[in-house]
Amino acid sequence: MQSFELNNIWEDILQEIKRSMPPSLYDRIAYSIYPIELQNNEIHIGCMQSFIKNLIESQPAVSQPLHNAIKKVTKSPKQLILRNINEEIGIDTPIIEAPPMPLPSQEEPYQEEFYTPIYQDPVVIERKLPSTEQNVVIDSNMTEEPVHISDEPMVIPKKIKQQTKSINTLQPKDVPIDLSASNLNPSYRFDNYITGNANRIPFSAAQYVSEHPGGQNYNPLFIYGPSGLGKTHLMHAIGNAINEKQPNLKVMSITSEKFVTLFVESIQKGQGELFRNTFRNIDVLMIDDIQYLENKQGTKTEFFNTFNELYNNGKQIVLTSDTMPDDMDQFEERIRSRFQAGFVATMEHPDLETRIAILKSLIERENKDEHIIDIENDAINYMALQFDENIRKLQGAFRTLIASASKETMPINLEFTRKTLANLIKHEHVTYINIETIQDVVSTYFNIKKQDLLGKKRKAQFAFPRQIAMYLCRDVVNESYPQIAQAFSRDHTTILHAYDKISKEIDKNQELKQQILEIKEKLNSNKKHDH
Repeated sequence: MQSFELNNIWEDILQEIKRSMPPSLYDRIAYSIYPIELQNNEIHIGCMQSFIKNLIESQPAVSQPLHNAIKKVTKSPKQLILRNINEEIGIDTPIIEAPPMPLPSQEEPYQEEFYTPIYQDPVVIERKLPSTEQNVVIDSNMTEEPVHISDEPMVIPKKIKQQTKSINTLQPKDVPIDLSASNLNPSYRFDNYITGNANRIPFSAAQYVSEHPGGQNYNPLFIYGPSGLGKTHLMHAIGNAINEKQPNLKVMSITSEKFVTLFVESIQKGQGELFRNTFRNIDVLMIDDIQYLENKQGTKTEFFNTFNELYNNGKQIVLTSDTMPDDMDQFEERIRSRFQAGFVATMEHPDLETRIAILKSLIERENKDEHIIDIENDAINYMALQFDENIRKLQGAFRTLIASASKETMPINLEFTRKTLANLIKHEHVTYINIETIQDVVSTYFNIKKQDLLGKKRKAQFAFPRQIAMYLCRDVVNESYPQIAQAFSRDHTTILHAYDKISKEIDKNQELKQQILEIKEKLNSNKKHDH
């Protein structure tokens, strides 16, 4: 199943769960799991903490609403396969287990538990009175004897209050923080961020942080990935979501270069206190490309102190980088260890499926802005195949194409696309996968004529390869059912039947599974030829 289709199904499943689960329990579960794969009779769910996996497996109050929602949305019961993502991707950062979670029982309504802390040490309060009189305060609930408040320090012998940790703020709370340096881009949002296998874990972690800023397991959130994969988009989406849901929180989003500039200017102008006042009294600090600070010794020290101040006060920190913490040789170990103290989310290069989805979302966005764009599937697949390094280059190619197009060239076809983007492509993939390519490869693989593959003969030696070809047109190049039907001179319901049949048979028939893999290898070998 295509990743964007799976995400849409998952959103519907979450909405169903939300209706039947207490809010606090839903919040804990929903932002710690995400879909990996939906097969015929199985749904694979990734768990971002081991205790969440254990909780779902052991508690019917959690697993039953999940099963019911999956069954309702997918129209059939599915076997639930829970996978511990931290083990699969080899994260060696210790995962902090959560305390037991109160669950609703059937006998009594669900109610959140509130805990009254007990403190063993007395609280010492130093207080000077303007008068020399001694005042007596009697509290029958807390003390057995009167407590005298005088010039001397007062000791309360009962376990009644926690010695609160003072927060070192540099300015009164009623004075606004200067957030003018924050560069949040309002167009970077979760709802226009395309997810796939390469970025689903960072996306889930970012969503959790936006709902629970300052949460222990995801603070700091360190988003790693090569340039142009969408790290900045994801970081800004966090800030925009927090501003919408919790507008009282002060969010600072800034590049590392800007952070350095402000710090240097504060030293030159003798405004160091003002700089610290700005960055140590915010609620969310997000810094893009943190690796830029490696060679900035003075700024690194200031950042370290700012990081500690915010972290110790439970403030959220989000960092992006194209270098992993362990590879930041110019950072001291104390800083690198803090980067790894929360959650390190890795972004990979987007696969072909995700790149096609990104292009289609760009087309949809243009159409919403009343810039009607009509691009043939062959042209979309061609672009997605050629620009596989990062999302930024793919988006640049798309803008170049639509800027060069005119009403006379609509719809934009493959020939126009190749000609327009020729200067941007260093090594063109001459042969790429489309419907015709699949028809040719399948015909050759089963040693039948292409005209028999496309014909009306119902003998198994022709019908079975025909169904495989229809399946691959949907599975590999994501062509629409009507488009595939036209290419095979069939009704689209025939294509639906073929896709469903082969999808089910793959799980049962190892020989068919091997055949599909071999055909895909031949298709991949075709698309890798450079020119």
